[in-house]
Amino acid sequence: MRQRRKAMDPNTIDAASKEIFRHLLNSRLWHEAKVIHTFLPQNTEPNTFFLVQEALRTKRRVQVPKVAGPSHLTHHWLEDIKLLKKSSWGIPEIQDSAASVAELSKIDLVLVPALALSREGARLGQGRGYYDRFLNQLNGARTLGVGFDWQILEHIPEESHDRRLNGVITESQLFWPLGE
Repeated sequence: MRQRRKAMDPNTIDAASKEIFRHLLNSRLWHEAKVIHTFLPQNTEPNTFFLVQEALRTKRRVQVPKVAGPSHLTHHWLEDIKLLKKSSWGIPEIQDSAASVAELSKIDLVLVPALALSREGARLGQGRGYYDRFLNQLNGARTLGVGFDWQILEHIPEESHDRRLNGVITESQLFWPLGE
């Protein structure tokens, strides 16, 4: 999966990303969400900046993660994408150490990155467990796995700490295995 993602052309990623977020922007979930937590993309992931710009333009609040050590993420309010800088992992992050820490209880919608997703809402991440721990801290927020069509697999092995996602979105579909 990693090799296939690395082989993707940046223009193909951007075109597919625009389609992914077109589906989301036309959904009831988007219209109801006031606080959105989203990953910020590595070069080979769906480009969430299209969505971040639209969220900020429409006065939604945006939270983004920041790697805060070997085992957890901190979460911060993003008010201007100019405050982002690529980390050593190649992930855009807020660099201002004074950036306000966001409250997880305020989140309506979480966009979750994945190496692979299933129609049942299972997700295969990067293997470090950052999002597994984060998702298990949430109460009430809708979780939406974001990926490309080719990342949808028939079956993904799950462990006891894994939490299924409410929905999955790709460039051609938005589906809700656990209900919208």
